[in-house]
Amino acid sequence: MKAVFDLAELSAKIEDLNQSISQPTFWQNSVIYYQTLQEIEFLNAKKKQYQRSHFILEDIKAALELLELSADEELLQEAQTNLTQLQQELEIVEIQQLLSSPCDQKGAFLAITAEVGGIDSQDWGGMLLRLYHRWAVNHNHKVYLVQESEGD
Repeated sequence: MKAVFDLAELSAKIEDLNQSISQPTFWQNSVIYYQTLQEIEFLNAKKKQYQRSHFILEDIKAALELLELSADEELLQEAQTNLTQLQQELEIVEIQQLLSSPCDQKGAFLAITAEVGGIDSQDWGGMLLRLYHRWAVNHNHKVYLVQESEGD
């Protein structure tokens, strides 16, 4: 399993890609430079995410050290808020790690079919469509409805 948060490896990979961009022959193949620029953008976002999570963790550590010296309800509340935020960040990283293969960056088709069950089945299909649509929009995916066939 590859490390999720290896800042040195991430920085080295970004530097290598930036050096390849500086080569005069790099811009001759539009497919390669498009893919490389996308990868650099992805790696920079991953690096910023790591730095943000690391910053939150350092705040939590500092708050815990201060709490050991003296009990402060406000500081405890801040540490708990930071811990919740860090947990949310790590959940996002976990999902991104699960969806990190090259094919996961490609588009997908989703077909929802109401087979038997009449109106109830059609209503359920509509609810699923809305659920998946909202999820995709909330996670910054582009959504296109290709075809919709209403029932009787």
